[in-house]
Amino acid sequence: MIINDLSMKRLVLVAIMVLSAIAGIAQNKERINVLKERQQVLKLTTELNKMQLAYEKEKANNVELSKKASEINLEANVATAEFNTNNPSSTVKDAKSTIKRLKETKAINKKLAKSQKTLVKMEKKIAKVKAKIDDCNKRIKFVNNE
Repeated sequence: MIINDLSMKRLVLVAIMVLSAIAGIAQNKERINVLKERQQVLKLTTELNKMQLAYEKEKANNVELSKKASEINLEANVATAEFNTNNPSSTVKDAKSTIKRLKETKAINKKLAKSQKTLVKMEKKIAKVKAKIDDCNKRIKFVNNE
């Protein structure tokens, strides 16, 4: 009987040691997962900051292009209304200068439209990254609450 009690005690002791080791490993995996999630959040936050900086630069560029486009559009509208049919040679010169202004207007408006399209795309990307960050933060909070 004494041998059985001693072997049972050893068996129970070994079982307790194995269970505590498994529990320790499981806790370390949880910690590692939380740290990986936090690392992912930091990476995404860095990416978000870079995107927001690029967005602000593009926004400033868009404002500048918008001002330039409104000025050139105004000049083009005035230029198209200034034709004088009394002198044919001056009318030809006026028509050539008007064509030049209209081409400039078209180019600026094209740049402005491209800039606005870029801003919309950037806003969508920023929203996606923010959603990813929120999702990671929710997972981190969920793991910490358990």
